[in-house]
Amino acid sequence: MLSKNILLSLSKPGRYINNELNTYHRTSTKATLKFCLAYPDIYEVGMSNLGFRIIYDILNQEPEVICERVFLPWVDLEDFLRKNNITLYSLESEIPLCDFDILGISIQTELNYTGVLNLLNLGKIPVFATERKEGFPLVIAGGSACFNPEPLAEFIDIFVVGEGEEIILEIINICKNRIKNLKQEKKEILIELARLEGIYVPSLYNVEYFPQGTIKEFYPLIPNIPLKIKRRVIHDLNNAYYPKRTILPYIEIIHDRIGIEIMRGCPHRCRFCQARNIYYPKRERDPAKIKELAYQNFRSSGYEEIALLSLSSLDHRDIDDIFSTLNSIFRSQGVGISLSSLRINAVMKKIIKEYQGTYRSGLTFAPEVGSERLRRIINKNIDINLFYEIVENIFKLGWRGLKLYFMIGLPEEKEKDLQEIIEMVDKILVIKKRNQNNSGKIRLSFNIFIPKPHSTFQWLPMEEEHLLKEKIKYFKEKIRNKLIKYNISSWEESWLEALISRGDRKLSKVIFKAWERGAKFDGWREQFNFPIWQKALEETKIDPNFYIHRKRTLEEILPWDFIETGVKKEELVADYKNFEKSLEIDRITI
Repeated sequence: MLSKNILLSLSKPGRYINNELNTYHRTSTKATLKFCLAYPDIYEVGMSNLGFRIIYDILNQEPEVICERVFLPWVDLEDFLRKNNITLYSLESEIPLCDFDILGISIQTELNYTGVLNLLNLGKIPVFATERKEGFPLVIAGGSACFNPEPLAEFIDIFVVGEGEEIILEIINICKNRIKNLKQEKKEILIELARLEGIYVPSLYNVEYFPQGTIKEFYPLIPNIPLKIKRRVIHDLNNAYYPKRTILPYIEIIHDRIGIEIMRGCPHRCRFCQARNIYYPKRERDPAKIKELAYQNFRSSGYEEIALLSLSSLDHRDIDDIFSTLNSIFRSQGVGISLSSLRINAVMKKIIKEYQGTYRSGLTFAPEVGSERLRRIINKNIDINLFYEIVENIFKLGWRGLKLYFMIGLPEEKEKDLQEIIEMVDKILVIKKRNQNNSGKIRLSFNIFIPKPHSTFQWLPMEEEHLLKEKIKYFKEKIRNKLIKYNISSWEESWLEALISRGDRKLSKVIFKAWERGAKFDGWREQFNFPIWQKALEETKIDPNFYIHRKRTLEEILPWDFIETGVKKEELVADYKNFEKSLEIDRITI
């Protein structure tokens, strides 16, 4: 549909070219259901998402389903589409989004929410669910950003809560059996879907509020649908569906490699962490299965890197054997094996020599904080002496760099805690200089703490703006070494993420107003427009401090309480009380 001249005028035309290796192009006459899998961000981001790839592969194994992809076009192509009144269409067959039976949107961050509205609007689909009467696709959303679905409640027909590969075919079976009336008998289909475990249909539930704005009651509007939405979980990860072919894009994407998920969940209990609880419990793939998937995906793509993925890869009980085996198989073929989410433990010390010779540009760790006191408070248990020993070995073996993730704005964080981060970095610099020359960099990433839903810290407020800005200024003044590069997350973007992630369904009108005023690509600094959000809040008379900077009580009904992740709220309450006790002990000690 786009001419060669138009494509060449765009910043990255490779985003919009069809026929990448290992994609599906199906015109089967058996197919009765057209499903468009959408990602509300650009191609490079969407194609890096493993869950997106898994669902795409699953659906294209179904003879009665045609599944195609769409990504949010960058601003240059969006301008062209709008000026020429062209409907956004799928990548494979150029089908307009409004002509699909189902639009399934993968949402991984709250900063994608305006992208969801932009995607719908560009596809000529009304953004409000109540306005999508006959003739429009059923709009489904899933992903890690949907564990508090309420801020998007006005725009989405159904939310999938949990692991999509566990439930997607159940949704498809209901829809394809009613395909003739899929776009006519919407309410009846929504009711049938709402009775599936892991499905939330916002239009079938009501929320009542107290005068001060907190939730009084959340309840279903019709009988025989659940009050609580139980997350869907794959219990046997070893036999869960996984693609045997890796799609090979024409352009470099964010994670341009083969990704093999070796484990889901995490055995640790860091109090700030949402991911551990929404992917609970810990489940592992067997080494033989991991080896098989790695080999199949390598043969189908020719990538030179295989990443072993999980929230905490070194906690797989067989990680030493997995890493060694894959390294011995693929090293001679010029393929490196990389590990994600490295934890500071004895396993890392054990395999560090095996890691030598694969990727030596740098390794990444997340100490989060510099002080032992703050590590106890957030329950991030690491052996700091072992960490320095591992760092010493890394530089001795020739790695040129190291990346460290830290958080700022954590509860009870004091100036001394910030000083200890600087002291940690200074000590690492001494180790680096002792073992090698001045090549390579120490890269630091500072992320602002957001008390996320379904974490132990969900009741806490985000730290105030002036305090965060003082801390950001502190690090900018202290870090002045040419061997150090650092990145500090934007306060404004963190503020928005906190607002939306901790919000209720009243925020739907704020999101709409912000999008209407031009908000899009909020996760991209060159596109993020903070004043637009401030104006949207003023127009809707919503106080952001109510969501961001208010400490919540343990008795309060939280907007996401109706979602059951598998970690009971009572467990989070107990851990929160332990946290408060630890603060009392800490104050007495000081």
